[in-house]
Parts: sequence; C-alpha cells; structure tokens
Amino acid sequence: MDTAKLQKLVKPLVRSVLLKVHPDFFAHDPVAKQINQGSVQRLQDLMAPLLKDNTHAAAKNTAATDPPLEFFCKADNGLPQSPVSFAFTRVQMHRSEHNGTNRHQQLIAQRAKDLLTLCSRLGVTASEAATAEIELIVGKTVAATKSTSANDSELRAARAREALENYRRRKNAPDPNAFLLEKLRLARWSPNVHGSKGARVELDRSKVFFASSVDPRGYARIVQRIEANLDQLLYDRWCSLPLMVVDNWRHAFKGSATRYPGFVVIPADFSVQGNV
Repeated sequence: MDTAKLQKLVKPLVRSVLLKVHPDFFAHDPVAKQINQGSVQRLQDLMAPLLKDNTHAAAKNTAATDPPLEFFCKADNGLPQSPVSFAFTRVQMHRSEHNGTNRHQQLIAQRAKDLLTLCSRLGVTASEAATAEIELIVGKTVAATKSTSANDSELRAARAREALENYRRRKNAPDPNAFLLEKLRLARWSPNVHGSKGARVELDRSKVFFASSVDPRGYARIVQRIEANLDQLLYDRWCSLPLMVVDNWRHAFKGSATRYPGFVVIPADFSVQGNV
C-alpha cells in the first residue's frame, strides 16, 4: 500500500469535513457545539492511524467506532439543521504472520473508505480524481489483505493437520517400556530352589507393575531377584495382590500415606535378611 500517497489524498478531505462541522461555528447553539466538539475529537482519533505513521497505535484503534458520530453542519442560509449520524466500520482484525503490518493496512484502508462515505453524507465535495485514486488504493489493499488472510488460514489448517497426524503417530507408536514389560510377563524362568522338588508358588508376572522412576532396563533383573526370593518374601501370603516395584522407599510414600494403595510395594534394590 502507498500509505504516503493515501495520506496526501485524505488530509484535504479531513480539513474540508472540519470546516463543515467545526464547533466554533455553533457558538450560538451550545448543544450543537458540544455534540460537534465530542464528535470532532472522536473523528480525529479514528483517523489517526491513517494520518499518522504509527502502526502500533493502529493495532489498538479498533474499538472506538460506537456509538455513531453526530455532526451539525454549517448551513449557508443560517437555518437550523438536523444532525448527521455516521458510524465508522469496526475492523475485524485477522491474525497475520506479518508483525502487524497487514492489520495496519486493513485499518487505514477501511478508514479511508469510511471517510469518503462521511464526506458524501455531510455534503463535502471531493474531486473525482482524488476519489478514484483513494478507491483504487483501498481496493488493492482489500484484495491483498484477503489473499494474505486466505494464505494464513491455509497455513494454520496445514499446521493443524500436521499436529493431528503427529499425535496419531505418537498414539499408535509402541511404548518401549510396555513392550519390555509384556515380553517379561510372557517369559518363562524358574530358579533352583535349593534343590527342592516340591511344588512351590510361582510369581504371577501379570500382576507385576513398575513405577515410572524405575529404569526399564532393569525390569528382568528385578523380577528374577523377586522370583529367587519368593519364600523369604512370604509370597504365598500376598500372592493374590498386585505388586508395585518402586525405585526406592521414598517414592512409595506421599507424606505418611502410600502412593499405591492396594499394592504390595517392593523397592527395586530390596534385600532379604533372614526369614522376613
């Protein structure tokens, strides 16, 4: 957008509007003077993004369009006139990838378009050449903004699809820890029990669980140690309960309460001394 050219075209129109509605022309009518004074101030605020090079201010100047502006116009015949009511368009800002530049151009294009409409409503004459140039610049800006917004929408949609696909891949990917645990539970391993040939209770591996702090590479070693010490652990007394292996005793408790209610808890580095 040729902002400098647009500013040059718009400034004379703003001056013409002010000459038509300036509060000083209504010193004889305090009500009209007060209404015009407030509307002129709001008009200057609304046109500031277009008349001043301040992109940051333009990004915030989107909420001052309500209520509509009201203007009493200076009459050549001196007769009282009804106020002209006009509402500037509130610009719906589209989030862009261009650090606010696109939003600034959206705003000043709409302000220029609204100013032309306001001039027509107030009876302010603008040259056909100036009007045509303003409409041309505004039209190009609107088209470019729509194209950029469409590209941004496509980019956001592509990123959303990519994120969804990545989520599905992670969800369907095998958990290596779960794979190790499943393989361990399906394995068969029977230690020598002091040469005893009598029947003994075997560890139900389907009821063995590991806390997240336990290194998966040690799963097999820990289970083998437990199986080798089933008698000392009095496994036949609690064999119906699930077993939770923790990294150490500190991870088994939260304050004075166990973190794993309903489980028999054994630390990974447990030791058996005598008949416990």
